[in-house]
Amino acid sequence: MTYALNGNIQASDYNTLVGGNPTTTINTLNATWGTGGATAGYGQTAEANVATGDLVAATKWANLVNKTASAASHQGTTITSVSAPVTGGNVTYLSAIPTNLTTIYSSRTNAATQGATSANTATYASTWSSALTFTHTVTFANGDAARYFFNSGGQLKLTCTHANSSAGINLLFNGLASNVGTVVMSSPTSGAVTISGTSFNGITKVAGGGSTPTISTNSGYYAMTISNANVFTQTASTGPLGYLSTFIRVIAKSNGSQGSNGDAGSVVTLYTVWDEVPDGLVVGTGSTVTVTAQAPETTYLANSWGTISVAGSVTGS
Repeated sequence: MTYALNGNIQASDYNTLVGGNPTTTINTLNATWGTGGATAGYGQTAEANVATGDLVAATKWANLVNKTASAASHQGTTITSVSAPVTGGNVTYLSAIPTNLTTIYSSRTNAATQGATSANTATYASTWSSALTFTHTVTFANGDAARYFFNSGGQLKLTCTHANSSAGINLLFNGLASNVGTVVMSSPTSGAVTISGTSFNGITKVAGGGSTPTISTNSGYYAMTISNANVFTQTASTGPLGYLSTFIRVIAKSNGSQGSNGDAGSVVTLYTVWDEVPDGLVVGTGSTVTVTAQAPETTYLANSWGTISVAGSVTGS
């Protein structure tokens, strides 16, 4: 790359900054903005390369500058302000351009805000005395759509409620469901992302209370496989003596990689198990689990993740 102070700007300079599409080359615009691969890529319209020997128009440089700024605004990332060149004007060397590309790539899975929601609530309408299994499926159009959803700050959120708060086992499940809080699945398999000003691991408990749950923090979307994984377990903290081993557990899996760009599946399945330990006491009606798909924002990004379908059912006795 010859993009440097006092150097001639060549097509290869521009193409190196932009990158191909799809590309997994770090610190290029299209790795973050376009198709990318695995944890990189918002699925936005990629910036096309310039043919060798052609002039690099001011509009092309403006696209590079403006799309970098949009990615930073989406992330809530601070970059150095760069004025986009205009037609007829000079394109000058700016060291901030490659630096800004590095910054937005490093912060690519953060999001300053989020967008619309799709949700499903499954309710068990009968009494029960053993266990319930709630099954929720979150379906995307394809593996890349799922990648764009999670890469752009989308999350899956699970909550539980048990309306009956009468004494005994009902009071136990009422408190236990409340103590679960909100179980949130984000993208990471390690570390954390910052979304709407809050730090999230792959699996994060928000609010709630009770005893300390068992959380598989590194079991975000990109950790999903076709095998079931226990990602969250909350046990009862108050209730009838002998029943404090009762728990609510979340189990997650996907349908496996569907494409060639590093997705972890186009369907995420969440099983929420309510288990009375030991069996026997009659639990009242109205046990519910809600799963919500919280989509990324669409102020700085176009919707590349498409329509998200959330379906739920429950079985038990």
